[in-house]
Formats: sequence, C-alpha cells, structure tokens
Amino acid sequence: MCRRKNKHMKIWLNGKIVNDKNAKISVFDRGFMYGDGVFETMGGSNGVVFKLGEHLDRIYKSFKITGIRIPYSKDFLRKQIYRLLKVNKLKDAYIRLTVTRGTGTVGLAKIECKNPTVVITAKQFKPYPAWMYKKGIRVKIIEVRQNENSPVSGIKTVSFLNYILARLASKKAGFDDAIMLNSKGKVCEATVSNIFLIKRKKLITPSLKSGILPGITRRSVMKIAPTAGLKVKEALITPRQLYDADEVFLTNSIMEIMPVVRVDNRIIGSGKPGPITKRLHAAYTLYLTTRQI
Repeated sequence: MCRRKNKHMKIWLNGKIVNDKNAKISVFDRGFMYGDGVFETMGGSNGVVFKLGEHLDRIYKSFKITGIRIPYSKDFLRKQIYRLLKVNKLKDAYIRLTVTRGTGTVGLAKIECKNPTVVITAKQFKPYPAWMYKKGIRVKIIEVRQNENSPVSGIKTVSFLNYILARLASKKAGFDDAIMLNSKGKVCEATVSNIFLIKRKKLITPSLKSGILPGITRRSVMKIAPTAGLKVKEALITPRQLYDADEVFLTNSIMEIMPVVRVDNRIIGSGKPGPITKRLHAAYTLYLTTRQI
C-alpha cells in the first residue's frame, strides 16, 4: 500500500521558492515584533491576476509612506507572482504579497534593517459561501474607530489588530462583519472591504478623506457604475444615511460585491439583496473577464 505524499504549498521568500514548512523568518523580524510592514491581497482567475499593476502601484506607495526600501522592481515582483502560480499549479488563486522592514534589534531606539523581508504566498481560491450572495450579510457599526488623520490610514499594514478587534466585536454580537467609523463619527469601511450605499439611483461611497483604504475593486465598481445607470458620489457618510439606504454592499478583490441586508437592527431595503447590487455584480463579473490585466 502506497502512502500519499503530503503536498506542500510553495512560498516565495526573499528570492527563493521553498516549501511552506521551510518558509521561516526571524523572531526579530520587525513585522512580527511591531507590525512594521505592508501587504497586498490579490485574486487570480484563469491564470491571470486581476489588476496586478494597480496592486503593485499601491504597495509601492505604501513603501514610500513607510520608508521601507525594497530592492525589487514592480516588473520583477510581477514575474515572481506568476512564477509562484505556475510552481503551485494554480489557475484560480488567492495571492498575498507581504513586505516587512526586515530583521532588526529589539526596541525603537535604532530602526535599521539591511534588507526587507519579502514573502509571496498563493493558495487555491476558495470563494465566499454562496448563501452570502443569495441572502446577503448583516453588519454592525461598532465602537472601534479608525483614525483618518493617521499617515497609515490609507494603506494595508500588517498591524491588523484594529480590524481584528472590530470583527470579533461584530461576531460576538451575532453579525457577519463590522462597519468602522472614523474619529468624527463618519462611516469609514468594513474590516476587509470598502462600503457602498445606493440611494435614488446614486452610488455613494466614503471619500478618501474618511480615512479609508483606496480599494482596487472600489475603483473598478465606481468606473462601471454609470453603465448601470448610476451616478457616483464620494462623500462623508453618516450612520443615518447608511440606515436609510435603498441598498448597501461591500467590495474587495476576493469577495467582489457582497450585498448587505441589515445594518445594526435596521433592515436595508426589502431585507434581500437589491436589484441594483445584483446588476452591478453581473457588470463587474463581465468587467473581470475583459479587463483582467
């Protein structure tokens, strides 16, 4: 009787492809010690990474904001991402690029690292449960706030504790996700996604001044909205406007467009995924097949 060998995921780590069990970093890595790093998550379909160029542009802006120096070009990282997909034999994938400042000394007195730690992971894409799109999800506005004045409010850092606390609070209250407000009490974003509301054929989303991440999917949805007969508006949004919306949905690169049917104890619209949200998701799916690069 032959034993089936364990299949190990291949990881791209600092220029080398290694088995996941051998993918190790130092306990003195600043990403581990202080959350001193940034990342991007991307979706791959039929062997193509959607909006890869935009994701790389965004993480390079994050490098500039954080002062993390990376020795690789965007083109090099693009090739390594596709190389990893090929090595792992993946067509539909969840991809994450993580970069920390690197290994350094304990403490903040001396923040010096010779080389950053760069990790690329890719695993088989596992979609969100179908029932979420069919029935919609419930979200709760929680007390954990976003600081829209922070220099890192608009980038994806590996210090994710704020979002984790928000998600835990929403789950404890019996909801699927959390909506975070900023320091002024304006609607900001969900824990891993941007938020939109529809009101009288207007598509409204928190402006960048709210302290949100400038989502890649957010931008794509705003681009295709006029084809669905919607006027697009970026604004400072109050919780009341969210409660009174005709439809609400969340967006990110993996979930795409997720309908929301309840915010706190308020039923949104009919309490079912709205027709415009469904139409936008269909338009976005078509957009994915024609504008993937």
